Amino acid sequence: MDYAHPNATWSDFFLISWTKIGDQSTRCLAPCYICTTFCFHFGKNPFRTIFMRLISLSIIALCSTTIAQAQQVPATRAERLKKDISYLASDELQGRQTGSPGEMMSAEYIKQQLIAAKLQPQTQEFDIVKLRLASNKCLVGVRAPGIDTVIRKLTLFSEFYPLSQSANLDSVTAPWVDCGYGLVQEKTKRDDYVFDIKGKIALIRLGFPGMQENPKSELSEVAEIPNKIAEATKRGAVGIIFIKPYTSFIAPSGNLKRDEKTLSIPVFFCNQTGQFPVAPITLISNIHVLKAQGHNVYAFRNNRKKNTIVVCAHHDHIGINEYENSRYTGKAEIHNGADDNASGVAAMLEMARTLKGGKYKKNNYLFIAFSGEELGLLGSKFFTQNPPVTLTGNNKGKLGKINYVINIDMLGRIDTTKKVLTLNGVGTSPQFEKAISMIKTDTNQIRIITTKSGLGPSDHASFYIENIPVVHFFSGQHEDYHKPSDDENLINYVGMSNSLNVMEQLVSLNNKRGKLVFTKTQDVTAGRTKFKVTLGVMPDYSYSGKGMRIDGVTDGKPAQKAGLQKGDIILMLGDMPVNGIEDYMVGLGKINPENPSKVVVLRGTETLTLPITFQ
Repeated sequence: MDYAHPNATWSDFFLISWTKIGDQSTRCLAPCYICTTFCFHFGKNPFRTIFMRLISLSIIALCSTTIAQAQQVPATRAERLKKDISYLASDELQGRQTGSPGEMMSAEYIKQQLIAAKLQPQTQEFDIVKLRLASNKCLVGVRAPGIDTVIRKLTLFSEFYPLSQSANLDSVTAPWVDCGYGLVQEKTKRDDYVFDIKGKIALIRLGFPGMQENPKSELSEVAEIPNKIAEATKRGAVGIIFIKPYTSFIAPSGNLKRDEKTLSIPVFFCNQTGQFPVAPITLISNIHVLKAQGHNVYAFRNNRKKNTIVVCAHHDHIGINEYENSRYTGKAEIHNGADDNASGVAAMLEMARTLKGGKYKKNNYLFIAFSGEELGLLGSKFFTQNPPVTLTGNNKGKLGKINYVINIDMLGRIDTTKKVLTLNGVGTSPQFEKAISMIKTDTNQIRIITTKSGLGPSDHASFYIENIPVVHFFSGQHEDYHKPSDDENLINYVGMSNSLNVMEQLVSLNNKRGKLVFTKTQDVTAGRTKFKVTLGVMPDYSYSGKGMRIDGVTDGKPAQKAGLQKGDIILMLGDMPVNGIEDYMVGLGKINPENPSKVVVLRGTETLTLPITFQ
């Protein structure tokens, strides 16, 4: 109900807003109350109108000042970026581990910023169910009879690892029995369990005999790992170690998995072809069984167009290294993740403030902050499998309304000397390269380099595999990646602002092209892909010459032990020439960790051949 005095003029009601008192909504504010009060005193006095207009204008000025002070919206882009990053990368959020209170605080902050941008954000929750993570306390060892200490210990994730189904037991020590391939098949009357394994640890070879020559043998029906585990457990084994039957055999994945099934015994894979000494084996699994809930935040700007551009960034980080994916070897510390990826979230929020009206109205926009990226792109994978209704409709496919995706992951460390901004995935649509060639930049401020592959260790990969064009904005790798030292004071806000200018131009130029054509690229996976070996170097993504230049060397890894240095240019890895990062990744995949290898590098004007040991 509207309240007004019968003799009031327009000036009496200059300020009107909605307030809620109890359960009743009323349309009345202080100015109206003040005006009404003065009306009672002055009636139709000719000075009333002038007086009330002055009162109204004073109140307007006062309210405007108060609102501005309350919102405290920074005036410049760099200031807005700094405000967002400073909060997201503060100790208060404890590193924003997926499912943690800090991650939920991050999600709430993002929602409030999207609301301030006149959007209506929503939260999408997803479960991380029984994520199993083997700690460094896990071990496979051999105990000498009568000696209560491990005399041979294998290296976790290099020589062995627990499989995802493994029980979480402190310790099992028992004699071992060679069970061959662990195959039992009625129709061929095969039974590899010649000896009683009750109370013992079963050593079982992967696959089946003749697998290389005849992979479709009838034995393949009973050779799957779950079958072998079930049979050994039924026969009373207290533990299982799977071993390779020959060197070239591909081992089961060592990646962490989500699995509801937990076994009653520890199950390990051992990366060796030789036998164990004749002595009891000790298995210590000590696996963390975790449940958590991730929080994606998204907001849709509906311009009532057919197609939607997705602008996304992940807001989670690695907390206090609870999942053991830090590159830091010291005591537990908060990993604030200012560059990875508070910078990307801040950039996404800035785009949400920018992409509206005028030249940007030819598409809809969906702004997304994903969680679970650091655990394996969990949030973006869940989103693409469970998209909001705004992305579905008449267009083909559940994500048919998506035009293309801009993913922002690590945009805060544009090198002040190189000034390089990397755009990955530009080969996923021919329109990207055309548009990028038309972008106007001051090369003294920023230089653009591109890669074509649509795959990569970030959330754009979840969209690329759904045949959607993607481009990943990336400022480059650095020494502070996944370390506690990735803090806000190292962010290059000028570089970020220049990068956002590039992003805006890309959107504007592509707005003239309608829906972009998708192109599949020749992909080489990197980053979180699990190779058989790791060298322990960070590539210099700004380098465009022959070979791959090293931008950083990780302590304790094979590269550091071999004497590789920052600035070295890798020319050969093993027997494979390296002409770029993709060749380097292919070379890693071909190296046999059981054999010594070499790396050829250019250091200044000197060519060096350095031996590399991976075990």
